[in-house]
Amino acid sequence: MGSTFMGLETARRSLTTHQWALQATGNNVANASNPGYSRQRLSLGMTEQLSVNFGGTKAGQFGTGVRGETLARIRDLMIDQQYRDESVKNAYYATKEAAFGRMEDIVNEPSETGLAKSLDLFWASLQDLSVNPDDAGARSVVRQRAMTLAETFNYMSSSLQKVQADLASEGDVVVKKVNDLMTKISQVNRQIGDAEPLGVLPNELYDERDRYMDELAQYMDFTRVPVDYTNGESRGNSQKVAEGRIDIIVSINGVDHKLVDGINGTVGSFDGLDMTDASGADVALTHATMPNGKWKALVEMYGTDTAETGSVNGVYATMLKDLDEMAGKFASAFNTAHSNNMDAKGNAGTANFFEGTASASTIKVSDAVMNNLDLIAASQDGNIGDGSGALALANLKSATLSFDGSVQTDTSVGKYYQNVIGNMAVAADQSGRLAKSTFALMASSDQRRQAVSAVSLDEEMTMMIQYQHAYNAAARNITAVDEMLDKIINGMGVVGR
Repeated sequence: MGSTFMGLETARRSLTTHQWALQATGNNVANASNPGYSRQRLSLGMTEQLSVNFGGTKAGQFGTGVRGETLARIRDLMIDQQYRDESVKNAYYATKEAAFGRMEDIVNEPSETGLAKSLDLFWASLQDLSVNPDDAGARSVVRQRAMTLAETFNYMSSSLQKVQADLASEGDVVVKKVNDLMTKISQVNRQIGDAEPLGVLPNELYDERDRYMDELAQYMDFTRVPVDYTNGESRGNSQKVAEGRIDIIVSINGVDHKLVDGINGTVGSFDGLDMTDASGADVALTHATMPNGKWKALVEMYGTDTAETGSVNGVYATMLKDLDEMAGKFASAFNTAHSNNMDAKGNAGTANFFEGTASASTIKVSDAVMNNLDLIAASQDGNIGDGSGALALANLKSATLSFDGSVQTDTSVGKYYQNVIGNMAVAADQSGRLAKSTFALMASSDQRRQAVSAVSLDEEMTMMIQYQHAYNAAARNITAVDEMLDKIINGMGVVGR
């Protein structure tokens, strides 16, 4: 027969265990609004059973109560990785969408103030001058609209260069942030590695490391691989309970490189497009080989000379190059045609109409024309009423020029600009659509993740009531056993006293 005191110990174990379960539930409720917190649950298990013969032919095993086994956080590592994969893609396309948006604001096409409209007004003023070549007012309009056209080139170029510099600065900030996050992950790695051999599951440290990895996933693509200490190598599996230290790995040209070494505690770093992995090996990156994410999008937008050839590749760099190509070819052709005409005094048009034609940022109406309207060469035979020269200049609107920008073609200056703007619009629209679709996928995976890890107050209240009732029942069981013991101790063996 079992000891009467065994029932008291069984009830005590239940009381203590459910008290800890209530504590865990209360901690979940307290952190319900804490971003990145993973809910925790005390897993329960039976204590050692005793073999008891109840007087029949067969013995049975009698339970001795319950115990708390593990206070583990509820987390699905596979869903975590899915969320980070989608976060990387969304950060990439959202960054490009924002950068394209700034470019579209500067280009501002179609509009009444854009470059295309400025060109059309300039051509129209030359048409008017061809009809009234001796009209000083018509000449003034030509000069004014030429100034507006040059200033539009200047504004677009300087504005694009400013945004390009802003994006480059943001890229530098991202690189510093990536290096800082990898260092923090390594530091938490060490703390976890110190705690786990003591039999402790440091759930708060797991959550902290996951928050760092979630943030890192906005900047670059990587893989989280748990460490296997038995052979000093990494291995991946789908266990939901965290396994201690991890490696952070990036794939460059199909080759895996550790950026955080979970065993040695070493950390890689980035310096521009130069990467040093956790082993100290140097790896040169290009637009094509660098890991996906916000950082890559920034580099692709502002552009870098990855081959160190002096030729900068990037969306903004290409747009600036296209504007320079357009301004240079347009101004050169216009100056050549202008030099073949005669000015208002019957002299050859020796003065260039435009100066600073090497780039869109420097093009302007020449000082000579700014100081003397008569130097606008609108005649071809030198007669006062001859406007054929101005008409020839106006006909440059449809003249075929050879362009060597992102659009390599022989076409008119207007159509070349349309091609450049059209390509930009297509790329911007694609980035916008992909940003929306990847955001939807990221939000969906985050919902699945939150369904697993986030605190549900309804569920916690249910568990709280369950543990509370179990605690109360255990307390009532102690009272019952106590009464039994009191009866035995104080109420038995009193006959004959």
